[in-house]
Amino acid sequence: MNVYAYSSRVCLSASLPRIHRSHVLCRHRSLALLLGAAALGLHAPAITAVLPMPDGIANGATVSLQCGNVYQGTLELSGKSNVTVKTVGNCGKAGISPGRAISGWARYSGSIYSAPISFTPQQVAIDGSAVSTAHWPNQPWATSIAGMPAGDLNGATMVVLANQSVIQSQTLTGNSIGSGKQFYVEGKLWMLDSPGEWAVQDGRIFMWAPDGQSPEGRAWAAPDSNGINADKSHGIIIDGVSIFSANDGISANESSDLKVLNTDINNSARDGIWASGSRGLQVSGSNVSNSRRNGIDGWYSITGAVVSNSIIANTGMVGMPSASNAGIMFGGGSDNRIDNVRVLNSAYHGISVIHNRFTFVLNSLVDMACARLSDCAAVYTSARDGQPLTLLIEGNTVTNTRGIQAIGIYLDDHANGVTVNQNTIANNNRGVMVHNGFNNVITNNTFASSGVTHLGFAQDVGNVRNNQVTGNTFKSTGGEHTFNHEAGANYKNFATYDYNTYRSNNFNVFGHTWDGRSPGLPHSYQSWRNEMQQDVHSVTSDVIGDAPPGGSRGKGNLTGP
Repeated sequence: MNVYAYSSRVCLSASLPRIHRSHVLCRHRSLALLLGAAALGLHAPAITAVLPMPDGIANGATVSLQCGNVYQGTLELSGKSNVTVKTVGNCGKAGISPGRAISGWARYSGSIYSAPISFTPQQVAIDGSAVSTAHWPNQPWATSIAGMPAGDLNGATMVVLANQSVIQSQTLTGNSIGSGKQFYVEGKLWMLDSPGEWAVQDGRIFMWAPDGQSPEGRAWAAPDSNGINADKSHGIIIDGVSIFSANDGISANESSDLKVLNTDINNSARDGIWASGSRGLQVSGSNVSNSRRNGIDGWYSITGAVVSNSIIANTGMVGMPSASNAGIMFGGGSDNRIDNVRVLNSAYHGISVIHNRFTFVLNSLVDMACARLSDCAAVYTSARDGQPLTLLIEGNTVTNTRGIQAIGIYLDDHANGVTVNQNTIANNNRGVMVHNGFNNVITNNTFASSGVTHLGFAQDVGNVRNNQVTGNTFKSTGGEHTFNHEAGANYKNFATYDYNTYRSNNFNVFGHTWDGRSPGLPHSYQSWRNEMQQDVHSVTSDVIGDAPPGGSRGKGNLTGP
């Protein structure tokens, strides 16, 4: 076994920009201030140097990165086996980034500064926080070029809101825009008109820092490169490092048995971890934040993955809206486990396990999903082929999913064989939605304070049937429906209901049914029971009776059938 140790206790080398050598960073200015302590997960006093990335790593090697240092470039582990990459020392996690500091800033105009740059950056950060590519308009979205201050669009990127599920982009080859949909454009210097933006033109980078001050000594730019390339590798262990400002933090396409432990991955221009086609991925004790597309991505297929005890935050939320799928995105594949994970503030889905079979989503918190696109869910699955998913969604807390069509847990497109058990589903626009689904079990969950309905069934093709809704507690606090059934003459057979507890401050507003032909029917609790002939053993109570001890309490009014 080969052991590689990479460390330095010297000041920044002569290969770095002169302005940084003159600051003598190892004595007077911490690199954490240059790059942003939050981005690196490092403590400022221990930062020493930026070093070149080790190369020529042999199979079976241990790559020891000295704490407090940032290693510049891409760590190439493609096709490697049984390599361990770890931080040594007690001064914080070693950093990995393909980017570099940008120096030589001079005032261009007003609060805009410029500096020479030898590459085309994919992303730029100030004090460790990513700043947006210059764009027009300042807030999305535009519907026409009316009011555009310039006509130069050739080479700009046009980002289009195709629908509330999809954002697309294309490079313009002329000055015309004819999408007919909402859009914005980015990447031209004339668009740089607000704090927190950058653009590149004629070999120079231009920036208006968020604070309006010079970017000198605190700007970092990264090319279209990954932090670690581990494609088609086997048995790689990444332990206790901080990867930032890369395209993919870790690219692990078709890898096997990759372990990512106690690692921070921040400001990825695409995915924190790209693991499509992988087998046996393990992510534990790690933080993946500010990925523009997906946090952990197993899009085409992922098998045998375990993601546990980790935080996935702000996926798709950096800069202007961009294409994004989920904090955790598992496409085809099977036998995966997501356990005790916090997925916070996602632009689109929080956790998506589409066509993913024999998989578990357990004991996790998904909060503030669907922050930018509304046709989505905190936890999403589907089975367009109609085959059983054998999926367990259990013990999770799903909260604050908002948007016109946003859903807490969404069983979409013929989802079947799904068990939704013992989850807390609160303060979502819709709690659970079953779309063309069948043979699902929804049991022992607590629903509270949904915006529109706690549980909805939607049928437009196929035959919704054999779903079980038992042992749940539904708490209506704002006049929302408990159930919504549409559309089809078979709506009475969408599901069976029993042993549920219904709590509401107004049982005259309880549900809605629609057969697809005659006008829909609103229901009180009693009329719904009469219509559906269900819930023989269910009970109701006044929601005010749920007030905590010492608060205002209602009469309880516990009733049976």
